[in-house]
Amino acid sequence: MIRVHRIPFSTNVERVALGCALKGVPVEWIDHDPGRRGELLRLSGQELTPVAEFGADVLVDSIAILRRLDREYPQPRLFPGDPTEWAVAELFVEWFNEVWKRPPNALASASPPTGAEAEALADGVRAWSRRFERMLSAREFLLGDRIGIADVCAYPFLRYARDDPSPGDGDPFHAVLRELLAGGSDPCLDRWIVRVESQPPTPPPWAP
Repeated sequence: MIRVHRIPFSTNVERVALGCALKGVPVEWIDHDPGRRGELLRLSGQELTPVAEFGADVLVDSIAILRRLDREYPQPRLFPGDPTEWAVAELFVEWFNEVWKRPPNALASASPPTGAEAEALADGVRAWSRRFERMLSAREFLLGDRIGIADVCAYPFLRYARDDPSPGDGDPFHAVLRELLAGGSDPCLDRWIVRVESQPPTPPPWAP
């Protein structure tokens, strides 16, 4: 069993919860108050979640944790075994984290852009949603016919195309995601969200 430290409603924690559920890996969840992160800082040297303990090894960053899960629990794989498919998956994950997430993060920041700059950021996210729609028009999951790391990486964010933030979730980032993604005509994306939700049950990452 691994130990994973989390805060309520975290999309990055949700990635790890989904990855563990797909692999059937038991997890001991350690809950933290978002306003009191001293224990996280002492454990990992930083204050973000998730933080995972694999025995004596402490890992931060959801994707790094999912890579370790793939090494320790190789079946079913999240990252492809084929070198070419692996490279495509890595490119997708890097693009999603470093490019796709930037506009909603900027719009949810303490000093968000306004006017034409804000609209340009929003238009970019909506255009990418149409690209996801085309990707999913001929396959079950983002990079093929089997769920993998791209789906685990993107689902906790893209699900706001269908889902409102949970009761009690006051994170402005999630409100921005809902505003940006809702209202589009993306039936393939909607079906993909339902398809991922139908995978092995994932406990909400904020549940006690």
